[in-house]
Amino acid sequence: MKMGLSHLLLFITIIRLICFSTKAENIECPHKCDCLEQYVDCSKKNFVSVPKIPKWVERLDLSYNRLNENVTEAFDKLLHLQELKLDKNSFHFIPSLLHHDQIQELSLNRNNIGSIDTGTFPANSSIRILNVNSNHIKFIEEGALTNLTNLEILKLNRNEIKSLPNHLFMNQTNLRTLELNHNKLHVISPLLFQGLSNLTTLKLRFNNIDNIMDGAFFGFKSMNLLQLDHNRIRNISKGWMYGLESLITLSLSNNLISEIDSGSWELCTNLEVLDLSHNHLLEVEGRSFQHLINLRTLNLGYNKISSISQDAFGYISQLQTLQLNNNKISWTVEDMSGPFSKLQNLISFSLAANHIKSINSRAFDGLSNLGELDLKGNNITSIQQHAFDSMSKLKKLHLNSSSLLCDCNLLWIVKWIKEKAEQKYVTANCAYPSEVRGVSVTKLKEDNCGDSPKPKVVEHPKTHLAIKGRSANLVCSATSIPFNNMTFLWRKNNGNVSNPTVYENITIGHNGQPRATSVLVIPNVTHADSGKYQCVVSNNFGTTYSTKAKVNIVTFPRFTKTPTNVTVKTGETVTLNCAATGDPPPEISWKKDGGNDFPAARERRMNVMPTDHLFFIVNAKTTDMGIYSCAAKNPAGTIIANATLTVLQEPSFVRVMENKEVTSGDSVVLQCMISGSPKPVIKWLKDGAPITPTERHFLTGDDQLLIIIGSESSDAGRYECEITNELGTKKDMTELRVLPPVAIMVNEENMAGIIIITVVCCAVGTSIIWVVIIYHTRRRMASAVHTFPAESIKMTHVVHSDSDSPQMFSDNISEHSSCKDSGTGDSAKQTSFDGVPTDRSEPVHFETVCQSYPTVPEAHKLLPSSFKPSIQVCVNTSVTPATYSFSSHSGNV
Repeated sequence: MKMGLSHLLLFITIIRLICFSTKAENIECPHKCDCLEQYVDCSKKNFVSVPKIPKWVERLDLSYNRLNENVTEAFDKLLHLQELKLDKNSFHFIPSLLHHDQIQELSLNRNNIGSIDTGTFPANSSIRILNVNSNHIKFIEEGALTNLTNLEILKLNRNEIKSLPNHLFMNQTNLRTLELNHNKLHVISPLLFQGLSNLTTLKLRFNNIDNIMDGAFFGFKSMNLLQLDHNRIRNISKGWMYGLESLITLSLSNNLISEIDSGSWELCTNLEVLDLSHNHLLEVEGRSFQHLINLRTLNLGYNKISSISQDAFGYISQLQTLQLNNNKISWTVEDMSGPFSKLQNLISFSLAANHIKSINSRAFDGLSNLGELDLKGNNITSIQQHAFDSMSKLKKLHLNSSSLLCDCNLLWIVKWIKEKAEQKYVTANCAYPSEVRGVSVTKLKEDNCGDSPKPKVVEHPKTHLAIKGRSANLVCSATSIPFNNMTFLWRKNNGNVSNPTVYENITIGHNGQPRATSVLVIPNVTHADSGKYQCVVSNNFGTTYSTKAKVNIVTFPRFTKTPTNVTVKTGETVTLNCAATGDPPPEISWKKDGGNDFPAARERRMNVMPTDHLFFIVNAKTTDMGIYSCAAKNPAGTIIANATLTVLQEPSFVRVMENKEVTSGDSVVLQCMISGSPKPVIKWLKDGAPITPTERHFLTGDDQLLIIIGSESSDAGRYECEITNELGTKKDMTELRVLPPVAIMVNEENMAGIIIITVVCCAVGTSIIWVVIIYHTRRRMASAVHTFPAESIKMTHVVHSDSDSPQMFSDNISEHSSCKDSGTGDSAKQTSFDGVPTDRSEPVHFETVCQSYPTVPEAHKLLPSSFKPSIQVCVNTSVTPATYSFSSHSGNV
């Protein structure tokens, strides 16, 4: 029993010795290293191989040694290792850690690693933080990060990465921070970061990025911080902003951004901090920051901004900090009223180094919560009274100008600084008048001030129209007391005119005061030259702005569609085209035959579309024929295009030809009243044979009237009227009967010469035709015999009278005619005169008085010399007969 107990005690002692020895081996700290609990620090020991590391180590730092890839076996027994730092060693690739899937943080900064290859990391890797900064990594193979499903932070800064493979981050749904600063990335392609749905921070500073393609950041749902500083980005577009809905801070400083596309921020309504400093922005427009309703800080410093629209900051009313330092926006403060009035929550505002020379009284309207205003680095000469009244909370005014014009208009600021501002930030001194030069503005007294020597604009540029292709001039004149050198600057749309052509001179005004004049010449005006122009006049004591003159560019109208000649048949639809371009767009108007009388319009057959280029006439009639003129007119001028409308109409008879009876020796008129377009050709036939004009048979009224004088029995027969135009031929006919003459008993004694005038009127087309037939015979002086004489008719005259309301007349025996015949028959009205009787009983033969109206003077020599008449022909354009008067010493006709 004792023996068994002694053996047991010996066994226990041996076990204790073995355990003690093993424990001693496991807790021994490596030589030259420092140990603290589970942390072992072997950095900066110049190791070329890994020393013996205790198995219990959890955090191991081997940085700043000369280790290389032959370290795999040294880590095989470190089963509890969670953090491993191998910075600043001689690794050319990431060492294999196939048996160390428990490592959560791996740091390999400042080695010589050239790539990250597929299979580098073990399956089910526990790495959460991977730092590979400051290596020479150029390539990352697709799938190299597949096993890093637990990765939360990946730092690849200061490498030589030019591009990243697609789908590289498909398995990194836990990644929160990705840093790629100081690489050589050039293009951010669409969906490059697909899979990073939980990423909150992305840093891409100091790359060569000049192309961010649409959808480059699509898939981000938790992104808060995006840094893109120090790249070559030229514009901000809505396309590549997709996916940044949760963005809080966006930094884009030190790029080449000159343009912000409209709607770029539509999806970034949560943005609070935006840094656009050190870019090439030239202007801030009304929609530049639309949708940024939660923006708190905006940095626009160190740009080239020279134009800010009146509503530039209307969408960011929650802004608290605004930096506009080191730009060129002097005009905003000097000339505009309330450009920052929407920024009622602004607390800090920097306008340092903006070449500001004067401050407008309403420049800072609306900044009721502003506490700090930085105006350092501006050569300010004048500050208008009440300029700071709206900034009731302003305490820190940074003002260091030494060029203040201390005239009487500046006295107000002395009191304001003492009561409102912290004087330690104000170091402003006077430059004028000379007696207070160099004196602090806070010491200015009322008896020190004087009149202002600033420029005064005496002739402002005027608003006018400029015609494209021609030159335009704008004139601006200014003076000052005392007169001194002035410089002129021309501005357009609140920006400086680039490369202006300017002529300047000095003249003496009406009051004897010198004035300087600047003429801005705009040669070969284009649409790009339109806008609001303003001249800015400066001298050593300040700057004055003229009113703004609007220049509108107009161009002559130019036809894009012109009407062409149209030929239609009656009843068809007429379409005329006319369209023109110009600036402003020209107005289109129509005329017919130079006037505004459109028969189709009166009959409601015409339609002009006000917004179209078509002109319609339906159911065309011959009255629509004419020249149609399309006029295109705008302030630059008027152009006209003409087109002729021809309406074709089949030949037709206005009235049916009627049979006639005439007493032998009387005259008769046969009518063939027609219409048609083109005008039909009339052909008369008697008994089937063409009629040949004789001294008894002649045609008048455009051949529509056949007149037979002194009818004879041979004139009886069948008369046909044949009318023809290009649309066809038609015929009509009448039967003429010649009755025997009536016997007349005449006493040839005491006969006197009688002239009897017969008038026949007819309507031909739109004209009233008067056929005047003059008879001359003898009549017994004693008493008239109530019988019809046989007369010889030799003299005729035809008069056309246009009538606005033409009536249709038949011949001299028609009961419907409103014209009455004077001469033979029942309607005869005889007129006698004291003529010289002849020895013979034959009638006196007269020749035709006039071949065509109004060659009346020729008629003098055609009458017998014994009449010695003076003839006056009068034509009445109404439907009353024309009047002919013959006068002589012996009587009148």
